[in-house]
Amino acid sequence: MWHKPWGYAEGTAVVAGLLATGLLLQFTAGSVTWELLRWPANVVAFFLFIFLITGAFLLRRQSYFCRFLTTVQAAVPAIAAAAFLTVVMGLVRQVASGRPAADVLGLTRMLRFWPFVLVYLWMSIIVGSVAVRQLAHFSLKALPSFLSHCGLFFALVCATLGSADKEHLKMYCLEHQPEWRALDEFQNVRELPIAIELNRFTIEEYPPKLMIADSTSKRKPVVVTIDKDFSKAQMQGWTVSVLKRIDNALPKGMAAMIGRMPEDMMSHIGMDAGGMKLSERGFEPYSERGAATALLVEAKKGKNVKRGWVSCGSYLFPYVPLRLSPSEELVMPDREPACYLSDINVYTKEGRSLRAKVEVNHPVTIGDWKIYQTSYDESMGKWSRMSVFELVRDPWLPAVYFGVVLLFLGAVLMLFVSRERKDKEEAV
Repeated sequence: MWHKPWGYAEGTAVVAGLLATGLLLQFTAGSVTWELLRWPANVVAFFLFIFLITGAFLLRRQSYFCRFLTTVQAAVPAIAAAAFLTVVMGLVRQVASGRPAADVLGLTRMLRFWPFVLVYLWMSIIVGSVAVRQLAHFSLKALPSFLSHCGLFFALVCATLGSADKEHLKMYCLEHQPEWRALDEFQNVRELPIAIELNRFTIEEYPPKLMIADSTSKRKPVVVTIDKDFSKAQMQGWTVSVLKRIDNALPKGMAAMIGRMPEDMMSHIGMDAGGMKLSERGFEPYSERGAATALLVEAKKGKNVKRGWVSCGSYLFPYVPLRLSPSEELVMPDREPACYLSDINVYTKEGRSLRAKVEVNHPVTIGDWKIYQTSYDESMGKWSRMSVFELVRDPWLPAVYFGVVLLFLGAVLMLFVSRERKDKEEAV
């Protein structure tokens, strides 16, 4: 081993040394602190990295190690180790940004795990060295390979260095109150160059469901979805029918009570309503805030017939069950949101404004910022007057996209070159 020419054994030894060094750093110095490479430090590091790779190419005649950087024997073990660690990252659940690792080694924060970082650094050095060598001996035949190596180098290095400048902020917005402050991962308040005003928050809910809760049984209760075509269903020996459905309803008499009460006192209504027999009292349509779905149901089991109202309740009144027996209740779980979105206005310091709708997985982009819908006031449900947004800024993303485009072009050109060679061989 270590006799020239070096082979896969030496390449594997280098990777093993990097893994061991990474583990030593992980246990002594802690996780990688990417925040030290924020702009302009990451820009300096980027050009310094290119300078060192170029210097290694210029010293290739004097240093065998520099020549080894551009060999397959160095690349294959590095790629294998990087692929293995990437698979581990995919299999191990990663903690959220800003939180400590959930394991001793740090595998749950793989992007800050020293062995992972050193292996990817080594692979980036190899890819960059090959790209510099191909540029120095440029030829059109090698163009696909050159573009692929350049693209991979830009994507790896820019994504790594750019992570220090990437911002994830959380903003809580109330209706009709422009907000320009957000919280970072350490709960520090940040003033932003953009402001968000929530016009309205809306939720589309899945159909209501019914189930029978039995305090004496450990079996999983049967859950029935009450869609528009529902008539009756068998549930744990009971035949349950829906006689009337009101999607937005309040207990009878409560609407008049709300009309005479200040808005800041409405949250206390539910406490008083809890002692009323709302199932027998009934519900009436109500289209304002605080309404909930109510169903008039009938349950039969032999000669035993129960009839009454059930509701999932809201922040104004508690859930309403129908007692079937001393141990059984027919209940409606909280309705699940199918999707939710916010109608917002976005303002910038430059005087630009934008009206848009933000939905989960459908962000709004303005300038360098992407605005994602993440949550709402769950205690208010569909009547929430608050939206929670995640604001993401990644200034290095265009450079990463540039690398991906180069990688794609290189792959496409490789297909054409391979097909051209095959045609020539068939012609001969």
